[in-house]
Amino acid sequence: MLLALVLGLVAGGVIPLQTSINSRLSGRLGAILPASLVSFTVGTLALAAAVLVTGTAVPWAATAASQPWWIWVGGLCGLVFLTLNIVLLPRIGASATVVLPLVGQVFGGLLIDGTGAFGAGVHPLTWVRALGAALVVGGAVLVNLAGRPAGTQPQPGHARSHVVLWVVAVLAGSLGAIQTTVNGRLGQSMGSALAAAMVSFLVGAVGLAVICVVTRQRVRRSGEFKPWHFTGGLLGAMFVLVNAYNAPMIGTSLAVSITLLGQVVTGLLFDHGGWMGVPRRPVTPLRIVGAALVVLGVALVRFG
Repeated sequence: MLLALVLGLVAGGVIPLQTSINSRLSGRLGAILPASLVSFTVGTLALAAAVLVTGTAVPWAATAASQPWWIWVGGLCGLVFLTLNIVLLPRIGASATVVLPLVGQVFGGLLIDGTGAFGAGVHPLTWVRALGAALVVGGAVLVNLAGRPAGTQPQPGHARSHVVLWVVAVLAGSLGAIQTTVNGRLGQSMGSALAAAMVSFLVGAVGLAVICVVTRQRVRRSGEFKPWHFTGGLLGAMFVLVNAYNAPMIGTSLAVSITLLGQVVTGLLFDHGGWMGVPRRPVTPLRIVGAALVVLGVALVRFG
C-alpha cells in the first residue's frame, strides 16, 4: 500500500513537467497532434525496450481470447481525452478545461469502484468517501483558480452559453478513470503492468497516427530541437505504468485521487518558481488551503 501511494504521488507529480515539455515540442513542430504523436511514440518505444530487456511476456492472443473487447481501449481513452481538451480549450477557457475534467476523474473513479465496472473490485460508496471526493475536487478548484489573473478566467456569459461543453469536459475527465481501470485489468490479464502500459501506449500511438493522416496535420518546424523535448513520452509512460499497477492494488478512486494530489503539489511548485517557462503565480494561503483539502479528501476516499 505504501509503495503504491508513493508511486502514485510521483506519477502525478510528473504531469505538469510532461505538459510543459510537450508544449515546448508542440511549439517547435507548429502543431499539437503531431507533438502528441511523437510523445506517444517515444513512450511506446521506451516501454517496448523495457519489455524486451526484462523478458516480459505480452500474451496478445491469450488476452484477446479470454477478455472482453474493452480490454484494449485504455490507450483510446487517453487519446480521446487529449483530443477533447484541444477542442474545449479555446471554447470554455483554460481554467474550466483544467478543473472540470478533475471532477470527472474523481467521481468517475468512485462510480467505477461502486459498481465494479470494467472488472474492478467493488468498493462501496459511503458518505465519508463521497465527502472526500468533494474535498478533492474543491481543493483542486482552489489550487487552479485562486490567484489567477482576471484575463485567464472564463467569462460568465461565455460559460453559460456553453453548458453542453462543460458537461463534455467532465465526461472527458471520466475517461482518465476508465483508462486507469482498464489498464489495471489488462495488467492483471497479461500478468504484467509493464506489458499493459506498452499496449496502451501502442494503441494510443496508432490512433493518433490515424487521426494525423485523416486530418492531414502539417508540421511547421520552428526553432531547434533539444533532447529533452522528446522526454514527455517517457514521463507519460511512467504515469500509465504506475496507474496500471495501482488500480487493482488500491482501487480506481484512490489511484486517481493520489495522482491528483501529486499533480496539485507539483503544479504549485511550478507556478511559484515559474519553472519551464510557465507564468509565475505565487503560492497564496488560499491555494495552500486548497492543497490541504486535496490531502484530506484523499485520506477520506482511502479510509472511508
